[in-house]
Amino acid sequence: MKRIVFLIMAILLVIGFVLPGCGEAKPEPVLYVFEGGKINVGIAGELNCTAGAMQWAGAMLAQDAINRNGGIDIDGVSQILELVPIETGEETVDPSGLTGVSALTAAIDGVDFILGGFRPEAVEVYRDVAMEKGVIFINCGAATETLQHSVVDDYASYRFWFKGMPSNEYFLGQSVVRTLGAVAIKLREKMGVAANYTLNATIVADNLAWAYEQVTVIGKLLPSVGVNLTRSFWVSSKGDSAEMVSTLTSIAGLDPQFIIPIFSADAGALYDVLRASYVPNAMSVGINVMAQLKAPWGAGNLTTPPPGGPACANEVILDTWAEGLNQTTKTGPFLTAFMNSTSGEYPLNAAATYDALFSLKAAIEAVAWYDAVNGTAYAKADDIIQWLEDPANARVTTTGNTTYYPRPGTKAAGKPALTEAQVRLLYDLDSYNYTYTYDAKDWTMPAHTTHDLAYGPGLLTGIGAQWQWDATAGRWKKVGIWPMDFGDEYDEALTDQYGCWNFAYNGTMALVIPQNVINHHKP
Repeated sequence: MKRIVFLIMAILLVIGFVLPGCGEAKPEPVLYVFEGGKINVGIAGELNCTAGAMQWAGAMLAQDAINRNGGIDIDGVSQILELVPIETGEETVDPSGLTGVSALTAAIDGVDFILGGFRPEAVEVYRDVAMEKGVIFINCGAATETLQHSVVDDYASYRFWFKGMPSNEYFLGQSVVRTLGAVAIKLREKMGVAANYTLNATIVADNLAWAYEQVTVIGKLLPSVGVNLTRSFWVSSKGDSAEMVSTLTSIAGLDPQFIIPIFSADAGALYDVLRASYVPNAMSVGINVMAQLKAPWGAGNLTTPPPGGPACANEVILDTWAEGLNQTTKTGPFLTAFMNSTSGEYPLNAAATYDALFSLKAAIEAVAWYDAVNGTAYAKADDIIQWLEDPANARVTTTGNTTYYPRPGTKAAGKPALTEAQVRLLYDLDSYNYTYTYDAKDWTMPAHTTHDLAYGPGLLTGIGAQWQWDATAGRWKKVGIWPMDFGDEYDEALTDQYGCWNFAYNGTMALVIPQNVINHHKP
């Protein structure tokens, strides 16, 4: 492969001619040259660790499907997709990003595109190797909005940077609160209390960058669903037993109805193992990446019926895919194929490299051309970028309808924001159960940040999943329970600037609330 960066200003200086006037710096154009009938895509991550392995597995599924069906078609000529591993060590070896810099530097001239990334602290450092070379990089693992905000602050340098998954921490926090709010409605019904009865929650979170703003967002939004935040706790993401016991003991003293975990790593598994002993009468509703998987709980526990079972039994987690749940027609086939390739394991959101590769394929096929004279395919990087940016090219993926927020068109409250025209290209503001009146303050960045994933009903929502016992199958499995349908009387209460959240995806299951939680908290 080859990339040609046209240094226009440098050429003008060499010939002694500089245009008068000044203005915004214009991006230097980059031309992709796809040589040898191949398009190489690097997968960047700690590929032998959890998130990196998921990124590789999702990408491998997409590569196999694309090549089996003729590859990437450029003017009728097939280009084979080939994956290139880029080992960054960011999960456990070197979260500083310096290992990633070395790895990308060594690999960058051999790849056309990059997918991956996990730890924001590392990604922020090593992604610049790709940006400086004009390599389009789709982030499939690092949530933090600040990474995407670089596209707002310096579009010329960071226009190559897109989000593939997950949503940023502002939307993750919103979805946690929406999920908890739905569970709270059901718990109040079971407790026999009024719909406005205040429930209590505590937060326990990773002491990591991705969690900081999210905890703030959750704390601000909980009152909107009638839940009082009693306290927030911060713990080591690696999982320290003494620290976790002390934290859960303190939470038990507060006696909340809910614990909201915000965990991306080993602390989540330790939390679940200890939670039943120390806080048995609280429901866990939040983000716990280890609880998205089967592996941490042991095969025997997954086939033990209640009151036994895995430590994550009945836990409600924000997730991306769940058994039997179909956000789109592509969800089920992907989940089946993925689980077949991983001996039955569930995918983490990092496996969205699968969807990202299909999006890249569509963009390349739309804008690239083939020169029959020299037998080479070409594409302009900015043509690919503009195709991905265009909401008319929104793609149905395994998780919903995927498109990106555009560059800001105005400001509100001192922040860059979307204009009404930009919002209407993404959202049908008049089709809600009541008409939404555009307010610029609702569309500031963050969270509606350039090249980040557009959020809301009809786009991407995330899902609330729960570990439930399936008596017919004789095993515990992870099913989808949110978004959930409460009936028409809840439409207005569950409608906001994004649309009406009072709906359910195909295959959504009823929420299970353990009886001990109900009995313990009845007035």
